Amino acid sequence: MTTLTGRAGLHPARWLARNPRTVGVGAALAAFLVVALRARPPGDLLAAFIVIVPALQAAFFAVIGALAAEDRDVPAGPAALRDFALWLGATFIAAWLFVLFTQASIDAFVRFGAPPMIGHAI
Repeated sequence: MTTLTGRAGLHPARWLARNPRTVGVGAALAAFLVVALRARPPGDLLAAFIVIVPALQAAFFAVIGALAAEDRDVPAGPAALRDFALWLGATFIAAWLFVLFTQASIDAFVRFGAPPMIGHAI
């Protein structure tokens, strides 16, 4: 069996070690969803989507950047760990800001007189 890189065999651990930025983005998305949904459990499906969809948007843009920035010729080491931590932190913060912006936009929408989108008056 060959992989996309033309090497024989599938080595998930080697792929994870050679793609620290992409792995950092995936870890950040998972960590953010666990933290955000446990900190404030959503009351309904719409409230959950207000957290999940912006987080997925942030991770989507981050993974495109991570895939473009990966340097697969460099062996795994301290630089890979640094890249993992930087991309994890940046993606976590971006997801958090996307969610805050979405929630603030909905609150402003309601405050300016539009009907509420969440809660009992849908």
